Amino acid sequence: MSELTLLRILLVASLAIAPLGTHRHFALGGREHRQGMPSRAPITAHIVALACAAIALFTPFALASLGWLLFTAGSFAVFLRARVSSLRSPSTLAACVPFLFSNIAAVWLVAGSNDLHLLGYGMHFSFYAALHGTVLGWILIGALAILADHESPQRSLYVVAIAVCFVSFLLIALGIDQLHALKIFGVIGLSIAIPIAQLAFLRDVWSRNRTAFALGCTSVCGLALTMFLAWRNELHLPVLVEIAGVRAMVSVHGVINTLIVAPSFLLAAVLDAHRPSLEARR
Repeated sequence: MSELTLLRILLVASLAIAPLGTHRHFALGGREHRQGMPSRAPITAHIVALACAAIALFTPFALASLGWLLFTAGSFAVFLRARVSSLRSPSTLAACVPFLFSNIAAVWLVAGSNDLHLLGYGMHFSFYAALHGTVLGWILIGALAILADHESPQRSLYVVAIAVCFVSFLLIALGIDQLHALKIFGVIGLSIAIPIAQLAFLRDVWSRNRTAFALGCTSVCGLALTMFLAWRNELHLPVLVEIAGVRAMVSVHGVINTLIVAPSFLLAAVLDAHRPSLEARR
C-alpha cells in the first residue's frame, strides 16, 4: 500500500466519523431538534457527501469532492441559522470552530483530489492538511466544543483551549510544506491546550461516568504517544523507520490519531453530554 492510498483511506475514515459529533449534538439535539429540523436529513446528506468524497479520492471523478464541500458549507449554515440568537455567547463561538475546520478541510480535500496546488501544496500535503483539519480541527475540537456547550466548572477552560487549538492548527496547516517556522509554534500550542483540556475532563468525569472516563484515558494515552512521535519528528529525531515504504508519521501517527485518539475523545464527550437525558428517561 502506498502512502497516498493510506492517506485516502484515513481521510474517508475521518470523514465518516467527524459529523457524528457536531451534527448529532449541535444540529439534531436540544433546541434545534424541537424547532422541527428533520432528524434524518443531515444523516442522509452525510452519507451522500461521504460517497462523493470516496468517489473523488478513489476514482478519476475528482470533481465529486465538491459534494463534500457543499455538505460542510451547508451544515455550517444550518448550525448558524439554528444558533443565530446566541452567536455572541462563548459556547456558540466555540462551537463554530469545528464547523470552520470542516470547511477548511473540505477545501484541502477538493484541492488535493483535483491536484490544484493550493498555496503550492501538492496532492500529498493537501491530503495531510485535510486530515489534520478533520481529525484535529473537526473531531477533537468538536469534542471540546460539546463539553463547552454544557455547564461545568471547566467550561471556560474548554473555550480557551478551543481558541488556542484554532490558532495552532492554522499554523500547522500553513507550516506543513511551505512556512516551516510556523509549524513549531502550532505544535507547541497543541501540546499545551489539548492535554490540559483532556486531563480536566478526566478529573471532572471519573466519578460519574466510568465509560466516558475509560474512553478519555484511551484518547489521552494515544495522544501522548503521537505527540511524542510528533516532537521527535520536529526535532529530526525519528523513532520509527518507514513501514512498507510509508512514513511512520502517516502509518503510525496518522492511524492512531484518526482511529483511536480523536474518536475515543469524541465518544467520551458525547456520552458524558447525553448522560443527564439518558438518566431522565430511566
